[in-house]
Amino acid sequence: MNEIDTKAYNEHAVDSRRAQVPGFSFSEAELRDLGYQIIDEMATYLAGIQNRPVWQAMPDDVRTVVRRQVLPEQGQPFEETLAFLREMLLPYPQGNGHPRFAGWINSAPAHAGILLKPLEAAMNPNCGIGEHAGQELERRAVQWVMELCGFPIEGSAGVFVSGGSEANFTCLQAARHWAAQAQGWDVRKQGVQGLQRPFVLYQSDQGHFSVRKSVEAMGLGSDAIHIISSTSTWQMDVGQLSRRIRADRAAGFTPFCVAATAGTVETGAIDPLDELADLCAEEGLWLHVDGSYGAFGVLDKGVAPLYKGLERVDSLATDQHKWLSVPIDCGCALVRNGATLHDTFRLNHTEPDEREAWMSEYTLQRTRRFRALDVWAVVRTAGRSGLINAIASNIGMARLFAQLIEEEPTLELLADGPLSIVRFRYAPDTLLDQPRLLDRLNKTLAHTIQERGKAFFTSTHFAGKETLRACFVNYMTTETDVRAMVNEVLRTAKALSYFRGEVEAI
Repeated sequence: MNEIDTKAYNEHAVDSRRAQVPGFSFSEAELRDLGYQIIDEMATYLAGIQNRPVWQAMPDDVRTVVRRQVLPEQGQPFEETLAFLREMLLPYPQGNGHPRFAGWINSAPAHAGILLKPLEAAMNPNCGIGEHAGQELERRAVQWVMELCGFPIEGSAGVFVSGGSEANFTCLQAARHWAAQAQGWDVRKQGVQGLQRPFVLYQSDQGHFSVRKSVEAMGLGSDAIHIISSTSTWQMDVGQLSRRIRADRAAGFTPFCVAATAGTVETGAIDPLDELADLCAEEGLWLHVDGSYGAFGVLDKGVAPLYKGLERVDSLATDQHKWLSVPIDCGCALVRNGATLHDTFRLNHTEPDEREAWMSEYTLQRTRRFRALDVWAVVRTAGRSGLINAIASNIGMARLFAQLIEEEPTLELLADGPLSIVRFRYAPDTLLDQPRLLDRLNKTLAHTIQERGKAFFTSTHFAGKETLRACFVNYMTTETDVRAMVNEVLRTAKALSYFRGEVEAI
């Protein structure tokens, strides 16, 4: 190690005793005092989650105060900011931290990811450019994600993004770039305006809407998505896909990508990845997999066989703030041919590299926060075994929930498994001949349960019926919670039955 000229260094050293800048910095003593206050608030908040409502609506008067805050002319004391947060914001969260929240697929954050947030902000690196610790950690943390999913590391590349939607967008951009190169044109320079044989990709009717948004944003238009029906198990119909590819080629289209799913948000279904990999290899298509919700289910040996073929895909979108319990926001785009991902986003994609690629050269975003720190902290603290146990527990809670639903004569189980999503509805025999009323009743049931604050489900139209969806991705959820959630459904449904006239009028 080279000797440091301490004299020269000291002449340019920052004086730690310099005056603080009001509104921007605090003294070390103030930082410690305020920091300890925040830690106390955080610990109290996390320790008390189970004793608070899963969700509660923000009262109109509080909402008015929040929305009508006046931009301060002069800086306000930080203690007042903390008090405002405590009184006006903390009591009204989304609810995903609560063990009886089974609505949208957002997990409770692991504590290791929470605790490092202040240090992440203190370092405040731009993890898109330069050579520093943030970029080095991301390179390794991305490989950990690959390893967890069984995605090949050698020759591959990946990058942390905001979530599954951006991961899908990133991977599909790489797929389009690859397909354009195969056709002999530079899509980054020439765009898609001159396409003689329009590009098309394929997605099942159970696929996520972020694929459509990505294709629209890429300039291909939503008509470029050709929807393939799903089977009785809600998986993409490979036979229909094969026939459609041949028909599209004959009709003058250029098929370039199949967008499969490993864990649909409707039922948790996993498309037949090995069969799709065979077909894509035969047809010369890019196989992308949206594993935003379900990719990490492969860690559970009970369902791992369903992921056969995942190691063969060209790209994979994952979402760490779903089943890895990383704090929002964090997803990861993985591409088997790392050079293709690099060529898709680097500035001078026609010139050779003179240095190791920066992480911004694998994605659209140039200024990027230190997401790798969150992932690294959670995975390092839980370990592979901890992640496996949490995911297996969630799947077990879903199976228990489905079993309890089946045991209740007034409840109907509509979809169960293979992962941690369950579809059900309230369907007493006396109302089976009134489908429209049943739909209104179940929609009202979901909203009423949310408002009561003892559980949280979402309602969506599925298989021609209004249903409730339960998704278990919270590492704190126990059997006691699951039984209480089913009881809450029954209690609320019974209460609504007394107001049937009001429901009919909705």
